[in-house]
Amino acid sequence: MIYYIGLGSNLGDRLQNLRKARQWLSKQGVVQKQSSVFETAVWGNVEQNAFYNAVVRFDSHLRPFRLLRKLKAFETEYGRKVSELWGPRIIDLDILLWDGNEIDNAILSVPHRYLEKRAFVLYPLAEIEPELILPSGIKTQTLLKQQFVGEQIKKIAEAW
Repeated sequence: MIYYIGLGSNLGDRLQNLRKARQWLSKQGVVQKQSSVFETAVWGNVEQNAFYNAVVRFDSHLRPFRLLRKLKAFETEYGRKVSELWGPRIIDLDILLWDGNEIDNAILSVPHRYLEKRAFVLYPLAEIEPELILPSGIKTQTLLKQQFVGEQIKKIAEAW
């Protein structure tokens, strides 16, 4: 199964946190593509450090709910503390999309319910899949040009 996983960090060594998460993912399946790392403005709770964000295209035999459990277990093992909604975090891993049917319940929503509202996942997603058609029927590149012109996004690292 093909997944697009969003990675984010705004505590500690943000780039190293993303590297560790990518390395861990590569033990759960195959990281087929990875975006550059982007520094992005905070979304939601704005009284915190900027985030480093990236997206990977990930191939795994894991079904979505099993993958979600493993992602959350890794976050906890790596030191993430559940504090406040959209609060600071050492690592955040989200299933953005997958090649299966839509999932929408209290535990998991795929496509991610905020996918098309968040430039911090759309920029890295568009970098690795510029022609990807989003759930709204719009290509990633088109949506960025329509809704996120002037967004504060800075490329930090291409190879990480």
